[in-house]
Amino acid sequence: MRLAVAIGGVAIFAVILVATAGARPPQGTQSVAAAPERKPLATADPASFTRVDPEMERGRVALDDRADRRIVTVRGLLLPIDGVALPDDPDLLPNAPRDYRGGWHEGIDFPAPAGTPVRAVANGTIVRVDHDFVDWDADKEQAALDAAVALGYTPASTLDLIRGRQVWIDHGHGVVTRYAHLSAVADLAVGDAVRAGDVVGAVGSSGYPEGGPHLHLEVRVGTSYLGDGLVGDALLAAITAAFD
Repeated sequence: MRLAVAIGGVAIFAVILVATAGARPPQGTQSVAAAPERKPLATADPASFTRVDPEMERGRVALDDRADRRIVTVRGLLLPIDGVALPDDPDLLPNAPRDYRGGWHEGIDFPAPAGTPVRAVANGTIVRVDHDFVDWDADKEQAALDAAVALGYTPASTLDLIRGRQVWIDHGHGVVTRYAHLSAVADLAVGDAVRAGDVVGAVGSSGYPEGGPHLHLEVRVGTSYLGDGLVGDALLAAITAAFD
């Protein structure tokens, strides 16, 4: 994975390999200071910093969640559902508006029938698995969504409930994938090692049944996420490049 960061007008690239099944194990992380004219493969503008204006409509974020959100480019991930292609509908991709909660989308949605196996997209370690998940009731859900709209952003606690039953995998180097809205999780525990392609759960609609059965997959890098700030062709290029 290539993390593009602009500091003082100079682009610096940190190359991080994300291991997948059948791929050569990484020999370590390489950090290379590149010449300013060298460009990353799939970012809109490596000299551009955070995309979210905290004072703009649908760009407002809570004071305790205002982070430096940098463009990132990821490589080497497997598709999480067999036979389901990457979506190209903007509403299923990162940065799509979510007016019902006064926020925006931070993941990729893969519509699929309930119960469809969900697979790890890369090697890693389980850091969260919701065996004892209990969904909220409709009244609590609506009250939380109404409060988010009134605030102009979605609080982190509300977002976590909207994601429903989840599994999180830590891939190292600050990269974590989140698998959300699951109907069930595999027989896994925190600390277990998983390989790319291992089943970690099943498609569902927990947390937000109004969305229907689908997998919500987030690829987190530090406090940012894959596709943060990208739109149109640049967003599609970054997402497509990640699942090569």
